[in-house]
Amino acid sequence: QARGGETTLMFIGDKGLQLDTEYGITSEVGLCVAIRKDATKVGAKYEFDSNLALLLGVIEQAPFIGANIAMPLDQYMGFVGDLSLSLASNRLAAVLELGMVLALADNLDLRGGLLAETDQEGKNFSFQIGLGVNY
Repeated sequence: QARGGETTLMFIGDKGLQLDTEYGITSEVGLCVAIRKDATKVGAKYEFDSNLALLLGVIEQAPFIGANIAMPLDQYMGFVGDLSLSLASNRLAAVLELGMVLALADNLDLRGGLLAETDQEGKNFSFQIGLGVNY
């Protein structure tokens, strides 16, 4: 949303905490940042409609392209997903996040899901759980 956004704090298995924030410059264009101990992701987001967005930016100095989906299932629950593909040292890396969001209050939600990553070092699957705040 324009002049508003979302911040999430997630605990991801053996990776520790991850802080994500998105801020809408206009109703279609926004900025996003994700920080955890082993990776930092900075990008721009273009929202095609309320359920689908395109992401462009860098993950640890490597360019990435991605897609973000958010689909409400009912008034209190929704499905979210994020896929990012990056190219570092001429090797393709992929990050996939899939999960559910459960509204706790007007601007606070509980999130949980799966994080899958693949890169030159192999594949890694982690469960994640956390809170999201909308403003």
